[in-house]
Amino acid sequence: MATAVWTGTVTFGLVSIPVKLFTATTSHNISFNLLHRECKNRINLQNYCAHCERVVERSELVKGYQYEKNQYVLIEDEDLEAVKPESSSTMDIVQFIDLKDVDPLYYDNAYYLGPDKGSEKTFALLTRALEKTQKAAIGKLSMRNHEYLTLIRPGMDGLIAHFMLYADEVRENENRVPKDIELRPKELQLATQLVENLSEPLKLEAFQDDYVTKLEEMIESKLKGRKLTVVAPKAKPKVVDLMEALQKSVQSTRKATKRPAARSEGQAATRLKKAR
Repeated sequence: MATAVWTGTVTFGLVSIPVKLFTATTSHNISFNLLHRECKNRINLQNYCAHCERVVERSELVKGYQYEKNQYVLIEDEDLEAVKPESSSTMDIVQFIDLKDVDPLYYDNAYYLGPDKGSEKTFALLTRALEKTQKAAIGKLSMRNHEYLTLIRPGMDGLIAHFMLYADEVRENENRVPKDIELRPKELQLATQLVENLSEPLKLEAFQDDYVTKLEEMIESKLKGRKLTVVAPKAKPKVVDLMEALQKSVQSTRKATKRPAARSEGQAATRLKKAR
């Protein structure tokens, strides 16, 4: 059973729902340690002061905020303690919004939201209401010295909570599509057809991180003393003309249409008898 990272209450109006928050994702990244090649032992990273030309102990370190180049204001532990938010056991839903109005760019970490003991019915009621209305809930949650803007939405047969980025944390898009670019109708038609040809129901389990898979194979081969054979990817043909590229892509992705099966002589004879 997964361990809850937060236990508290979600409130909206006069309704309170005891809930638990669980981590929803895990990373498959492979990490490496730095070793001394000569003796194969891990090295210790030390804090070195270039000004004093010596290694300093952790007890000698202090936090500093750089407000100008090479100019710092010292921040003591008591300074941070004075302004840190208190961990809250309640997340008040401020408002409900249309889920389609939130760009996924604002989603940060994802968690599963689950009912605490005795709140299963109320939790199910909120879940069904959000599913029916295609709405999401927005609130704030204080946890681990941080105030998280939190979005709760229906998904994965339950409720998912996203810690979101604040508006000032998202950079403006400097690569917007110019509105004055003229597209030929035939180009747009072929591009649309190509999108349609490549469209099918999403099956995320069909995708995997090929790089991580190759890393695991390489590590396993080294452990077993084997040499790994790396297959070079095939080079893609270069197509310069946009229309040519679209036409070739559409032709290569066109799905074969299923023709009705040919009627057997027996089936044809039976239908003729019924028609008489």
